[in-house]
Amino acid sequence: MIDYMKFDVMWMDDVIASVDLKPSNGGTPYVINYIDDFNKQFSPNMEGHITLEELEKWLKWRTFPPTRANANELLESLGMQAYNRWGIVQKTHGVMADDEIWLRFKGENLQHKDVCLRKELYYPESTNETIQENI
Repeated sequence: MIDYMKFDVMWMDDVIASVDLKPSNGGTPYVINYIDDFNKQFSPNMEGHITLEELEKWLKWRTFPPTRANANELLESLGMQAYNRWGIVQKTHGVMADDEIWLRFKGENLQHKDVCLRKELYYPESTNETIQENI
């Protein structure tokens, strides 16, 4: 069973942070960063609680804006009727076309190749295999 309250922040197939949205000791979301590269870190501190505002800011970075011209079409393609940032992240794993960061929720066995948007760039051999299968 997938637990959407706990997830790993991934860079390709490496875990770079773990996040627990509802820690057992209560309080705000708890983050453990495993890297100290500021550009990829989930939060500024290596470990500790983060505010809901910090979480929302990060989620905003992993989703398309509600004002995007084709937002309604994107929501429809995700099976959603209304804009909900957390719902979008659950469905897309926070994948963006221009980076390798994504979320793997507890209970999932996904790899980067399963969620990446540019398979032909990162995994050309599997793209070629798919083309060969369809010929």
